[in-house]
Amino acid sequence: MRRILSFLTLSALCASLLLVAGCGSGKRSAAVPRPEGRLAVAGFTNPIYNWQILAGYLDVEGKPVPDGTLEVLDNVLLDVLQRHQVFDYISPAAVKECEDVVVFEQSGLPKVSAWKYWLGVAKCVQADLLLVPQVTYWSERVGSTSGVEKPASVALDFYLIDTRSERMIRTRYEETQQSLMENLLTARKFADRGGQWVTATRLASDGIEEKLMELGL
Repeated sequence: MRRILSFLTLSALCASLLLVAGCGSGKRSAAVPRPEGRLAVAGFTNPIYNWQILAGYLDVEGKPVPDGTLEVLDNVLLDVLQRHQVFDYISPAAVKECEDVVVFEQSGLPKVSAWKYWLGVAKCVQADLLLVPQVTYWSERVGSTSGVEKPASVALDFYLIDTRSERMIRTRYEETQQSLMENLLTARKFADRGGQWVTATRLASDGIEEKLMELGL
């Protein structure tokens, strides 16, 4: 009897949390004002060694994401920027040209830090601000929308480099999907995802949306 009452209580709590999550959903605004200056946006990169990342460290080195992942994330990134009405920026394709230029200029020289490399790219493209998105961990869901052996898990870093002050802002997104029963604090996400187990791409899409907001983009 106690077990049944506990289950009913938990179910009622879950239902109320889902209702609150649904009622509270709506258009969100950026956490900070939009940064001023000429913006450039790099495509996603996947550092597999610690010297390739701008801050922090990798839990596991030498583990690249599956083929095609970066292209998918680039498309999501551009879609989110458009939805946020960020239009006036130097495209990832133009930034890639400068990435190639900096690599060529540094060929034969001692290995430089990721910071010096990306700062050089930002100056090459003549931007005041350069957004550098990186995916540092990717684990796909094992299972289906209704049940999993292993949930999807991702880690993304977003760096906004200011060439004028030669400083950067970093924001990080990490998530391993949890069920509503595992963590009631994720009720909003659980409701937004239709109460289903989602793919790593969906987790990453949510992360891109959230972190661009934090950067004012």
